[in-house]
Amino acid sequence: MAENLQKRPAKGILKNSSSFDKQEAQRNAKKAKETKWDEMNIIATLHPPGKDYGHMKIAEPKTPYNYVDTDNIDGLDAKELAEKIRIGADKPPKAMLADDSDSDEEELTEEEKQKKREFEIKRKKHYNEYHALQLAKKLLEEEDDDDDDEEANSSKH
Repeated sequence: MAENLQKRPAKGILKNSSSFDKQEAQRNAKKAKETKWDEMNIIATLHPPGKDYGHMKIAEPKTPYNYVDTDNIDGLDAKELAEKIRIGADKPPKAMLADDSDSDEEELTEEEKQKKREFEIKRKKHYNEYHALQLAKKLLEEEDDDDDDEEANSSKH
């Protein structure tokens, strides 16, 4: 066996050391073929003078906002404003005032008045529906309890 270690195979499975020398020669050849850029030609071709990249001024229409001329404001009189505030302080807020639905009803025909009344009745029933359901559940539970009591009493006899 020692003899086989001394022999050289006919064809080796590893690359010869000369192949490494070839790779280094190829790297040197690539450096020789390296691209050289003509930067002045690129600048002249891709960046011609007068070409603007994204810095164009776009003519847009003015917004429809009405600008107020601060010199010609229809002035508010401080005394007048104070008087309006004093008068308004005595009155309750508009949200707290009663709705003038009576004045609207005067303009309605008899048929429209009837429809409005029916709608209001249906609306009131609708908003009481939750309470009606709760009452119905309670009654059903009481009924079930009564049935259970009756069944218990009848089975004892």
